[in-house]
Amino acid sequence: MLVAVTVLCALLAVFAASAYAGLDPGTSQVDLRPDRPLHYPFLLVHVAASVLALVTAPLQLFPALRRGRAHRVIGRIHLFAGVFPGALSGLAVGVMSTYGFAAQAGFSLLAVLWFSVGAAGYRAVRQGRHADHREWMLRLFALTMAGVTLRVLVVVLVPALTPLVGPAHGGDEEAVFREVYQGIAWLCWVPDLLVAEWYLRRSRRGAPGAV
Repeated sequence: MLVAVTVLCALLAVFAASAYAGLDPGTSQVDLRPDRPLHYPFLLVHVAASVLALVTAPLQLFPALRRGRAHRVIGRIHLFAGVFPGALSGLAVGVMSTYGFAAQAGFSLLAVLWFSVGAAGYRAVRQGRHADHREWMLRLFALTMAGVTLRVLVVVLVPALTPLVGPAHGGDEEAVFREVYQGIAWLCWVPDLLVAEWYLRRSRRGAPGAV
């Protein structure tokens, strides 16, 4: 299962990065704000950092890599080269999103939580609270997988909801996509985080000594 997740993350990372490899704003996968010249530079940083976070996230789950120096090195790369710059640039990109207030709010809150949860996980391990560290990093993994979930939802929900939403927009495909995408801005991470919390609560109840 972990191998499949790792391969999926790697393939998605290659796909996401390919549109920006030429540094051409015309190939951007999201609409850019012409009145915000920093939109594309922030987007480039966000894509590069998020790709690194996505590739390194599943590596932290392999038992063979969860001990010793490898885990610490990969973890620092994941946080300081991936999550933290990805979240900060993601907040800027979220605020500048052209897909409406709901999308701006959804992506901006995701960025804030991504940074905050990563910082909490790092603080916990620095303080020797390893059980807390594992819980925070599981939450962080769920938030990092938002990039995977988003693309799956775009492929599934846009065609599925077009017949329902389309008539209200007179068949305007761009308007339909924008409306559905505002919901995806929340659905790509809220359910993932809720599943992580459910798993953590169930694990605590099943732990020795739990009441």
